[in-house]
Amino acid sequence: MNKIYFFVVFAFVLATNVIAQDNGSPSAKFRGSKIIEISNMLGDADGMDCRKLSKPIVGTILKRDFDENEVMVTVFVVRDARDNRKFINIDSTQMSGMGRQTASNLSSLLAKGSRVQVTAYECSGGGSGVFTYAERVKRF
Repeated sequence: MNKIYFFVVFAFVLATNVIAQDNGSPSAKFRGSKIIEISNMLGDADGMDCRKLSKPIVGTILKRDFDENEVMVTVFVVRDARDNRKFINIDSTQMSGMGRQTASNLSSLLAKGSRVQVTAYECSGGGSGVFTYAERVKRF
């Protein structure tokens, strides 16, 4: 009887852990050929203490900056309805997991003037300040 009980509990715990795991790579949603959302944009934040913002950031893309090769968006600025601006980083290591279309999809989603909703985390890393990282970006 104890062996059966142990097996049932073990199977339940194992199933719960498997269901709760994320595949770890970014994913994109499209409407037709137009990208409308990218999620799972923040990978392992090794060495950083991160907390999810209580509310998503909603606003218009004002500016975006690219990496040194001018290919991948690395940071963007969102202006909200109260004219507040939020500087949001992108985990470029995590985003490189999307493959060759990553730069094009991300650039298209974060086009200047686009209205977006950003789920974000604030992360601090050993005295270097607090930075905001995008976890999910959805275009309206």
